[in-house]
Amino acid sequence: MNKIFDLERTLVGIALAVIFFSALFDYAEDISEGSSHMNLILDTCLNIFVMGTLIYIWHKRPRATQSRNRHLEQVLKRSHSDLKHWQEKASELLKNLGEKINEQFDDWCLSQAEKEVAMLLIKGLSTKELAYCRGTSEKTVRQQASQIYAKANLDNRAELAAFFLEDLLLPPLLR
Repeated sequence: MNKIFDLERTLVGIALAVIFFSALFDYAEDISEGSSHMNLILDTCLNIFVMGTLIYIWHKRPRATQSRNRHLEQVLKRSHSDLKHWQEKASELLKNLGEKINEQFDDWCLSQAEKEVAMLLIKGLSTKELAYCRGTSEKTVRQQASQIYAKANLDNRAELAAFFLEDLLLPPLLR
């Protein structure tokens, strides 16, 4: 970014120098040709305005940009801090959710294998994917899923997922 600002300042500086020297040359030429005082006054006003504008840009723009950059850096730091806070909070909530799910599995008296299958069912893995992940057959996974549903008094995978997600998805007024 500094290279861009340096380039802009250099170009404005060159423009200032060109205008200054061309104005001097124009004055010398106007005086030698005997131009009217009104013409010299108008030229002077125009040159002062253009040079004043360029000086303002040359002087103020970098400061304004630096000020804006400092502000954006502060906003970025606050945003990063907020993100870190929410990540920690979400991590804690997910950990607590995982513990609550495991407690419910214990209440249903699921074996360790059934707990693993139930968790993967909740995550949405297919029977084939589950069998692959666990190194078992699809038939074994289907049997374990049936045992889970029976112990939980649920009919299927959708009801198993809904059991845990239902309260999370309620509108705030209904909780």
